[in-house]
Amino acid sequence: MEIDLAQLPIPDWDFNCPSCAYPLRGLPAHRCPECGTPFDIRDLVRPWTRLRPPRFTGSELPLPDFGSACTQCHGPLTGAVRWACPHCGAAFDPETWRPASEWFIVDNALAGGVPIPLVQTLLASEYVPHAPADEKTAFEIFGGQSITITRLRVPREFYFEVLWLLRQARLDIAAARAAARRVQWRCRRCGARNPGHFEVCWNCQEHAAPPAT
Repeated sequence: MEIDLAQLPIPDWDFNCPSCAYPLRGLPAHRCPECGTPFDIRDLVRPWTRLRPPRFTGSELPLPDFGSACTQCHGPLTGAVRWACPHCGAAFDPETWRPASEWFIVDNALAGGVPIPLVQTLLASEYVPHAPADEKTAFEIFGGQSITITRLRVPREFYFEVLWLLRQARLDIAAARAAARRVQWRCRRCGARNPGHFEVCWNCQEHAAPPAT
């Protein structure tokens, strides 16, 4: 999602002048009117800065692809046009899926196979507020120790957008893996090797086997 950090007047991003802490909301220029200090908005943005509202609120119909399933029949709920499972009719309420706390944790369980460093990069590219969930020690902060982030903390209002982003990431990873498997394939009838885009064997015209799932 594109965000114009240079837009004027400055939106309500809860920024303060780095020199005198004067509120910057609504200013027509990137210069503090209180102390005269020029500033670059990009220097004020942190990973946890809220620059926009969430893309999804959980109230959208048809239901976006959050990767959600019915608790009764386990059928996918994606595309539901009302608050009932399209397969068995069981009622559901997406608001009950949202964590109760102000921030929720994105870990390996929620990421579902998407590496956490990739999740962090994805959230940063989409301007979804986030921060490492684990506290750092003073030695880790100032001693130059490399830190592997295994969990992220995200505001609860972005829960459904994170579900959607993770779902899209998993689909992209699966598609990339499938494409890699099909870079070249061996004919099951004659054993000849074929380029991935060939649908039939060049040697015996046997159809390619469907990719493994």
